[in-house]
Amino acid sequence: MEFVDSIEFAKNLDNLDPVKSFRKEFLIPQKSNADLLYFTGNSLGLQPKKTKEYINEELMDWANHGVEGHFLAKRN
Repeated sequence: MEFVDSIEFAKNLDNLDPVKSFRKEFLIPQKSNADLLYFTGNSLGLQPKKTKEYINEELMDWANHGVEGHFLAKRN
């Protein structure tokens, strides 16, 4: 595939992207009702939508099992 400097070429590449479905798994900040572009390389990146769920699971396992959570927790 030869590079072409055009919006159509870029959109075609987006359509061919095999991992494009993962975009919906992340929280994308908004400004003026539009997705912000995220180019910060020195960060954790966009927050996965399941982050709160996973953190709450860990907190509940800690509360319910204490130190035994190392062996009894859902994600031990």
